[in-house]
Amino acid sequence: MKGEPYHPYHFNCKNCGVELNSDARTIKEELYCLRCHDKMGIPICGACHRPIEERIVTALGKNWHVEHFVCAKCEKPFLGHRHYEKKGLAYCETHYHQLFGNLCFVCNQGDVFTALNKAWCVEHFQCSWCDTKLNQKSKFYDVDLKPCCKNCYAKFPTELKKRLKKQYTERTITTKSIL
Repeated sequence: MKGEPYHPYHFNCKNCGVELNSDARTIKEELYCLRCHDKMGIPICGACHRPIEERIVTALGKNWHVEHFVCAKCEKPFLGHRHYEKKGLAYCETHYHQLFGNLCFVCNQGDVFTALNKAWCVEHFQCSWCDTKLNQKSKFYDVDLKPCCKNCYAKFPTELKKRLKKQYTERTITTKSIL
């Protein structure tokens, strides 16, 4: 059948017999018109709009060929790996977090919390002066949007602490007035 010459009137729908055009669909080497094909209930891929006869992925309210269900950013297929949805699009974990801010800004890994307007993982949230590990419950100071532990802050000159306190107060007031 494939590659062999035929008269156009020999291409008829297996089901209804109508002469076929470029919309014809093939299922198991049998030809069907689009109307009969649609009545058969075979899912259509959301990407290529062709029938899905093998493995199928159902996501985002559509059906997909496994190789056509891809990350909206890098276009790599998920191939069974977890995907994240945002505004009707699918993303791999890395690009979802990069685009929507849920990765540590130091190492680009997940499982983060927010402090100083940044996302941090537990490995990288540390004092910027002595590298002491901090966590969400640690007391720390904001020094130019960098975390500073209590011990290092206590060693700062009094004038610097006063200036930082004033700067922090001004930043807080500015933030409040914007809201």
